[in-house]
Amino acid sequence: METAWFKEALFNGITANAFKLGTILTGGWFWVRVAGCSILYRGDSLNNIDFDNIPAVIDIDEETIDVPEYLPHEADTNYFYLVRRANICGDLEYTLTAAIKISIDSQGNLAAAVPNDIFLAKAEQTAGNKVILFWFYCPLEQKSPPAKFNVYYDNATGQIDYENAVSSVSYTGKTFYSYQTDSLDAGRYLFVIRTENQQETENDSFEHIAIDVTDSSPVQIDILSANSV
Repeated sequence: METAWFKEALFNGITANAFKLGTILTGGWFWVRVAGCSILYRGDSLNNIDFDNIPAVIDIDEETIDVPEYLPHEADTNYFYLVRRANICGDLEYTLTAAIKISIDSQGNLAAAVPNDIFLAKAEQTAGNKVILFWFYCPLEQKSPPAKFNVYYDNATGQIDYENAVSSVSYTGKTFYSYQTDSLDAGRYLFVIRTENQQETENDSFEHIAIDVTDSSPVQIDILSANSV
């Protein structure tokens, strides 16, 4: 919901109402915008943008916008920033296209751009005690396009070896992917699939796929007799 001082202070200049309701309350951040302006919003997801608070406003022809230093950026946290434009009359666009995802690493620094995680992953045992993995990759809201998928596993030890990928599968677009292992001994196996971009920067997903491999066959059914009816 737009407040009374929103249009007054941002778009109509320093009127009495703007001065009382807007400029004082915001510490003088809002001033005359003769040609309209661009407005910055923030949220913890694209579906949860805080449109009630405006961290920054810039002139309509400016190409960069600074995030205020008072806004916290916690470690191991994602933030979504969204920019919308408004004209001289205060009419605001309602697009979600001018959005960007910011990831902060465990050290509190801006994380390197990496592709999205995979999803819809599953594993099945096939003939010869082999395991086939299936997964899907969606490029929506990605920060960096993937070049390949790296497959890691634990060799039934319970400890995944992230230093040595057992295989890599090239990225070919928005589709399903698969990888089949060699013959495995009976046991419980853990697999992790990570995406990697052209700059060889890999995401740090720890989502694993577990599967129990067995070399036993189902108990056969003995047909004792058969009668026509």
